[in-house]
Amino acid sequence: MTSTEATETTLSGLTFPAPVFRQIAPQKYLLRHLQSTPSTRPSSRRPDEFRPATLHANALSHAHGSAVVRMGDTAVVAGVRGEVLNLLHGEGKERGAVKLRFEEMEELEEDDDDQGETVRGMGLVVPNLELGTGCTHNYHPGPPSDFAQSTAERLRSLLLDTLHLIPTSTLRITHLDPATGTTDTKAFWVLYIDIVCISLDGNILDAALAATVAALKATKLPIARWDADKEQVVCSRDETRKLDISGGLAFTASFGIVGHKDEEEQENGGDATMKKWVLCDLDEFEEEVVTEKVMVCIRDGEKIAKLEKAGGVVAGTEEMMECVRRAKERYRELEKLVSAV
Repeated sequence: MTSTEATETTLSGLTFPAPVFRQIAPQKYLLRHLQSTPSTRPSSRRPDEFRPATLHANALSHAHGSAVVRMGDTAVVAGVRGEVLNLLHGEGKERGAVKLRFEEMEELEEDDDDQGETVRGMGLVVPNLELGTGCTHNYHPGPPSDFAQSTAERLRSLLLDTLHLIPTSTLRITHLDPATGTTDTKAFWVLYIDIVCISLDGNILDAALAATVAALKATKLPIARWDADKEQVVCSRDETRKLDISGGLAFTASFGIVGHKDEEEQENGGDATMKKWVLCDLDEFEEEVVTEKVMVCIRDGEKIAKLEKAGGVVAGTEEMMECVRRAKERYRELEKLVSAV
């Protein structure tokens, strides 16, 4: 055997351990798993399989409401704390108070069915998302990354622009004037929602929204009343009331779409058909590899609140319908968990 033949024999039989194959050719590594029989993913899940979700409510003792949600190795804790925002009518300034013109006060007394305009305009719900130190190997200390900022904005948009889970009425602190018989708005509750990802293995949006919704459902605010003598809001130390989430529950489900045409058929001049897979609940490795992604937000009544698609041209009507169907299944699963809070 010549040296050339020996080299060719060595190269033709060259193989890589799975971790090396995953590192140098992640797309092919994922594809080989999907093409196996039965089709599986590197995590050993089926393409249509979500990671199990768990919920622990009221985990934080100093918050008005909190929840920890874990989906696989992604874990998010959300805490809700309410603070009183006073409304001033006269002159002078007071810390934590807002001075409004008379016509603005009249608008506040109107119907609460304002599609979240008051909540957004006055900043009555303030969500904040951050990645905890060491939550992922991609985490770097310093200013929030583009990923963290974009995820926080998507979550904020869902809560305030799309879902309107929290009606203005549940945040009002009113006073009935015995002299005139009229009810005036004296203050509002402002809800500060801090969401921290303590472990990240992909799909942070689904876990963050589920934790936020569960924390809001678990929230109990002190009974607040207007003291006419002190001219200020007084909160009870013992009595509380549950936060009204009349907007209902809502959850997101995220997917990845993978497509592949047989290269041998194409080389032989055949019309290769596209094989497609819809992957539910991407982990961190899959998020880095899959370029075509879909997010479906389902709310009460299993209605579609929002649908997003980014990247790629593989997904067709059939794949989008499957995403919606799987999202409704995930909604029912998460609804059972949160409804028990």
